Amino acid sequence: MSSASNVIDLADYRQTNMRELIDDISARAFLFMRDEAEAEEVPMSALVAEHMYGMALVMQAVEGKDAVKNLLNTILAKIS
Repeated sequence: MSSASNVIDLADYRQTNMRELIDDISARAFLFMRDEAEAEEVPMSALVAEHMYGMALVMQAVEGKDAVKNLLNTILAKIS
């Protein structure tokens, strides 16, 4: 007879916790950008495009060009 385990895999917990944290930070950043764009009458699409471009440049400087290309290919695959 087996019983359900109450043991939590620490790696799974950390990964889930990290995902929730990343989602929360991303949501707050988006809300900030949306509010600022609205206040300054800047089109959100232009702001998001410029922000994505800037983030790609930062990632390229830190992680290298191949990392940016891989990320962009992953994004394209997810939206296709």
